[in-house]
Amino acid sequence: MTAQLASIEDLVSHYAVNARRLTWFLGAGASRTAGIPTATDLIWDLKFRLYCLAENQEFQAHDVNNRAIRARVQGYFDSHGAPKIYDAAEYGFYFERAFGSDDKAQQQFLTAELTPTMVSLNVGHRVLAALIAMGAAKMVFTTNFDEVIEAAAATVSGQALTAYHLEGSYAALDALNADRFPIYAKLHGDFRYRSLKNLPADLLANDQQIQQCFLAAANRFGMVVTGYSGRDANVMSMIRAALNQANPFPAGFFWTTTRLADLSEEVEAVVAEAAAKGVRAAIVEVGTFDILMTKLWRQLPDKPAALMEAVRPSHAAAVSIPLPAAGTRYPILRTNALALTSLPDQCGHIVCKADPTFAAWREAQQGTIPEAVTALEGGVLYWGSAAEVEALVSASNIKERAVRGFPDPLAAIEASTHVKSLFEHALAKALCADSPLLLRKRGRGWFAVASARSEDEAALEPLRLAVGWGGKPAAITGRLPNLDASWAEAVSIRLEERNGVAWLLLEPDLWITPLSKREQAVDFARKRRLKRYNEQSNQVLDAWIDVLFGKVPRGSEVTVTAFAADSHPAAFTVNTRSAYSGGVRLAAG
Repeated sequence: MTAQLASIEDLVSHYAVNARRLTWFLGAGASRTAGIPTATDLIWDLKFRLYCLAENQEFQAHDVNNRAIRARVQGYFDSHGAPKIYDAAEYGFYFERAFGSDDKAQQQFLTAELTPTMVSLNVGHRVLAALIAMGAAKMVFTTNFDEVIEAAAATVSGQALTAYHLEGSYAALDALNADRFPIYAKLHGDFRYRSLKNLPADLLANDQQIQQCFLAAANRFGMVVTGYSGRDANVMSMIRAALNQANPFPAGFFWTTTRLADLSEEVEAVVAEAAAKGVRAAIVEVGTFDILMTKLWRQLPDKPAALMEAVRPSHAAAVSIPLPAAGTRYPILRTNALALTSLPDQCGHIVCKADPTFAAWREAQQGTIPEAVTALEGGVLYWGSAAEVEALVSASNIKERAVRGFPDPLAAIEASTHVKSLFEHALAKALCADSPLLLRKRGRGWFAVASARSEDEAALEPLRLAVGWGGKPAAITGRLPNLDASWAEAVSIRLEERNGVAWLLLEPDLWITPLSKREQAVDFARKRRLKRYNEQSNQVLDAWIDVLFGKVPRGSEVTVTAFAADSHPAAFTVNTRSAYSGGVRLAAG
């Protein structure tokens, strides 16, 4: 039997209604975005250590991310009878080879690899912690033994989350029977304690008390599995044991995966088996853990304001950061991202009797470039003149002239690349409206290009000063020597979502006209930007912000509008202070 597939929207809708009837099962994928090594990372670390020991080589001299070196190390173990790469037996095999029955050595290794100082919480971890705090995630089981979820709980709710692990597993079942929630159970133990299940003998069976708690929960709740590959035979056996009970997973069983192509046959078989037993079971392709949790959080009703603020801590704020003296500490880094504090919440919508194809839509434009911004999504979505857009649609094909609302613009952008392109194009239009800039497109990207018109010189003076030297302005447009082409300073315009915030990304560039000459102008462009070091790059970014938004105090919120005089305008509010990042931790891999 083939496993049923479901969309992420189906899972989100089901969870919004049944959150308190669903448990979670987390694998290593839920911790990786926090900077915690996965099982595969640990296996490769042990492979390199064992290889260097056996071959008497310097461990530090090997680049663990070098493919050629990895192939050599893997070849060594293949020739010595080790499990095949990515085989489920690898994990226990290499832990046993490295530590034997030495629990203390194993614990010291994991303490170093999974140290809490490595944890960098992402939005997915904060969302799960908020769900736990508001009772929307009563039980969480995990094969991980890191402290990511505990750290997230402390950060989001200020409450300690105590994990039930192998040292005190009897208490987990007692807590479930007494309805003492939340329950956070670590199937493989906690690296801070002696009992860990990493060695082959350990992995043969789960602790009976933890397993009984899991089975009891499976008769009362549904389950969402995320970040887990299904590699542990004992865990998969435990899930099958749950399916053999009288009333397994009454609120559904959902196995999420980053990509369907990564799913193992074993997982497909378990989900199909659940469906055959009458369970609402499905495999759901969700992208990353953060994407899944963000979408769940947005659709969950009655969220406490304090938790909403803790989940979404990104915001524009007044700052005064003195420059530090030269040293060895990580610096404060300025990014090229400006926060978009409001997005359009509706656009024009032509509902068609038969939706046009992309080819038909291009043909209707007959090679012209309409002023309006359009996208094909359940008809034609647009900002701009209704008359212009309707002229591109056959009158006999127009079913309804409507308005498409975006109650949550960010969710709409995440859900559809077409809608994201619509917003990005409208944002580029808004930034170039009534400005000394020309809007141009290369590939799928939009660029604001400095105008060569004499009437625009004054407005572009900040950019001329920024690209000059010693306080003297320099040219920002011109002809290319020995080439029938022209150049101009430009900036690319991108719309991105990070941690639940929409960002305008500005990246200075050089525009070549015609585009066909760009390849021949590579050396010219390289030399022009060659010595734009940190200070001047900072000044150039400031200049572009001044040109795009006017000379306003940093941190001001400025609204730019495309098609202000048309039937369907698009207004964006931008904070003119760029985002900063502090305490950056650099790590290989």
